[in-house]
Amino acid sequence: MSMATTVLLSASPVVAQTFGDYAAGVLQEMVKAQSSERRAPAAKPRSDTLWLVIASREDPQEAVALGEAYGPTLGPTLVIQSRNGRYAVAAGTLARDKAKANLKALKELRLIPEDSFLSGGENLDRVVWHSLDGPSALDLMARPAYRQSVRRLQAAFSRLGVYEGPVDGLIGPSTGKAFERFAEQFGAPSFEVFDADALAAVEATAQDGFRNDAERSLAAARGFQDAAAFTEAQSGGFPSASAFSEARALGFRTMRDFDQARSGGFRSSDDYIRAKAGGFASAASLDAASRAGFETAEDYKAFQASGFSDAEAFRTARRAGFADRAAFEKAEADRLKRAQREARTLISDADAFLRLNPQTPGLLAIASEVATVNGAMGSGAPDTLAAATLRLRGALAPAPGFAAFEEARRTERVAEEVRRVAALRAELTERQRDLSNWVAANLTSDALPEIVAELTLLESDLKGGDGEILTQARERLASLIARRGLAAPIALLAARAAPSTPAPPAGGVGAAVAVTPANAPLLEGAPDDVVVLYNAGPRAPSLTRNLMGAFAFTTGKASLCTLAVPAQPALHRALAGELARFGASRIDLSPNACGPLDIAARDLLLVRRGDFLTSPPSLAAPVLEALEAGALRVFTEMPYAVLLRREAAETTLAAAIEADLGTGARNGFGALVPAKGGGALCAVVPDEREAHDAMLEPLGRFVANETGAVPPVRFVSADEAFQAVRQEDCRLVYASADVLKTMSEALKRDGLAASFAPFWYERTTLDAAIAERETARKAELAAAEARRLQATTEREDAERLARNEASTLGAKEAELRQRYGVEAAALLNTYSEALKALVLDHPPVILAGRDGAQSVIGDLFPAFRRWQTTLAPEDWQPIAVKVDIADYGLAQWRERQMEAIALETKVQIVSRERGEYREACFLMAMIVDGEFQMHRDPLETPCGDEGKAKLAAWSLGHHLESRWVAAR
Repeated sequence: MSMATTVLLSASPVVAQTFGDYAAGVLQEMVKAQSSERRAPAAKPRSDTLWLVIASREDPQEAVALGEAYGPTLGPTLVIQSRNGRYAVAAGTLARDKAKANLKALKELRLIPEDSFLSGGENLDRVVWHSLDGPSALDLMARPAYRQSVRRLQAAFSRLGVYEGPVDGLIGPSTGKAFERFAEQFGAPSFEVFDADALAAVEATAQDGFRNDAERSLAAARGFQDAAAFTEAQSGGFPSASAFSEARALGFRTMRDFDQARSGGFRSSDDYIRAKAGGFASAASLDAASRAGFETAEDYKAFQASGFSDAEAFRTARRAGFADRAAFEKAEADRLKRAQREARTLISDADAFLRLNPQTPGLLAIASEVATVNGAMGSGAPDTLAAATLRLRGALAPAPGFAAFEEARRTERVAEEVRRVAALRAELTERQRDLSNWVAANLTSDALPEIVAELTLLESDLKGGDGEILTQARERLASLIARRGLAAPIALLAARAAPSTPAPPAGGVGAAVAVTPANAPLLEGAPDDVVVLYNAGPRAPSLTRNLMGAFAFTTGKASLCTLAVPAQPALHRALAGELARFGASRIDLSPNACGPLDIAARDLLLVRRGDFLTSPPSLAAPVLEALEAGALRVFTEMPYAVLLRREAAETTLAAAIEADLGTGARNGFGALVPAKGGGALCAVVPDEREAHDAMLEPLGRFVANETGAVPPVRFVSADEAFQAVRQEDCRLVYASADVLKTMSEALKRDGLAASFAPFWYERTTLDAAIAERETARKAELAAAEARRLQATTEREDAERLARNEASTLGAKEAELRQRYGVEAAALLNTYSEALKALVLDHPPVILAGRDGAQSVIGDLFPAFRRWQTTLAPEDWQPIAVKVDIADYGLAQWRERQMEAIALETKVQIVSRERGEYREACFLMAMIVDGEFQMHRDPLETPCGDEGKAKLAAWSLGHHLESRWVAAR
């Protein structure tokens, strides 16, 4: 029996004098015990050594198994029965003077359990098992197996860079610290003590850097070969080695940055980092900004928003404190204007001075500088012009008397400017008063906010007193008044506020101009008369006269202006009614008084005689000249009295409606116009709303005469309409007689003014319209029913015809497939297997034509092959392929007839990451040239309507004689 074999021994205690004698005695007793079954003694070790007990068990067999387990790393072990009956597992002995330090180091390296301890042997009774091969094996520190385990650890730690000491198998503080650093870098080991597997795992980690097999397997699954790359990839969030390698090649350290860079179109990490630092979201924006010389997105966006097309010009503007091109150019224009004004003033002073003093010294030099200034005047560069002006001033400075002359001229200009500013201030103050009066009279106008804002700005401008600012304010006010059409309303308000004007003096325009037959209708007569003139010139906007002398508005629009005739809505309606007989469906009545330009730009002019006689010559002279030339003539077809009668008729009708409603004499529908209101046309119509369209349409136009736009119709109840009027949310209320009466009384009760519109819809007319609509509705229902019956009959006939045709086609197709099915199936099997081999990644199948033509399926259908190669990168895996015949027959290719087949290929694919299935479908067709062993004109297209259309075109182009699908 071998000494390493498990043996349970018993022996009498012996006394050993020395450690060597003791060990020899133990071994001898063990040998004898093997033959005589005597107990082996277990006396104390030498006084300079201690037993290292690494475990204790109650069962001797369990203790022996544990001792054997430590053999590969610690060497031979012993099982010694203690006096308390338990079995101690001893790893050997340690020198007493180093025992505690060695015990601590062994625990730190996890070569022994944490609860291992030292023993002097007092409580140990006898050795019951050992694997010693000699007395010297008792010293643990001298054992080759133990020393080899330590060397293996030191070598592994050294490769990992956590140990710098010698690989000598001797433990010490540096080896323990190396283990601590290993645990810090790779995590605390999951094992309590090093066994052979744990030691091998550490060595594997030293070899490739992976913490454990699980991490190693995960890295391999992701394509990584070393832990450093894997760890770096994990910290960067990379899902695979390929993604990590691609990103690192471009300089990216995180998947997030790599994804963002790719989505932004960046080609390198340097560009991406530069873009992030500058706030750019894409490579395109970075490139564009870089080409323009901008480092940040903020600056580039500011440049784009500024309106500049030249980056250097933008930077120049920014240095000057401007953010946009308009402001910069305005400032530059103002600077240029000031420089030009200064230059012109200096040239003017020099010109006047030299005319008076032609013998002035240096005349040629002055003239040269004047020429330079004139040249710089058109350069558009204020700095260039200012420099040229300064040189001219320098040339004039030596001229005797010029300084005094220039000062006198400056004083004169200042005085003139003071007078000009005073006149501007007086004019603007008057305009300010006129606009303030307009605001007081038009608090509900939509133009009010703009007018108030302009008055606020004007007040600030008037406080400044700068002539330039006041000039700009005048231009701004003139533009506002023209744009908003405020000239006539302001003039009317001014006329009402002014005292009565006396009759024009005898020396007015009437006395200064000779009366002729052409101008007499305008100059002679009562001052309050209104004369209607028409544009008889060749450039009248719309009015013309035909061969028979009849008037007509060729564009359908009549353009008019008035002089001292208020352009009220009532006048607008009267003009619309009168001019409709001449073909005018639209009226363009200017809100401004007629001016000189209106003579040729308007079709008709309504002129009050008295105001014309007192008008300025700038208006009166062109009008009189046009009358004399025949370009203006009296429009006798529409005297102003006719318009007045229409206005009076409206007034009379409105008064009659109000009176009749008070007595209950009216029955029907009318309209009430609140004094203050806006928004919709409120219609109180309980039913048959369509029948009221004949009244609502003219009411909409009635409102449009005042507001310029047809209001929307809102159907409401009587109480809702009343509340809307109170809230000024109704421009007009359309309702029945009793509702109008009740609402009128309620408004009067609440102190709200309202008037009746000159429109009325009689009840009898309404009833006739309702009856007519009902008759039309019934006729439409009858016609719809007739159409439905006809459509039903036609559909049934079509379905019956389709069934018959389908039955016939089905029989034909069955006969074709019975007759040619074998040939078609042979081709199908060939291409079906080839397609399955390509998609399911089997070895490529060589296609054979009828006589052995060779072609790989991927070469025949390259687009299909490209689609197949994109599946794996996008985490799709093909799992099934189904190929069916879409068509089969004989086709023409270069006047030769050959077999042709069309296939419908369906590929089922699965994505485990997405957790879903999909099916892709393709149509493929080709001509099989058996004679030359080739495939001709292959077609590949996705299924669907477009694919069917392409296949049909392919079949038609090759004159396919189908032996599979019956022709319709």
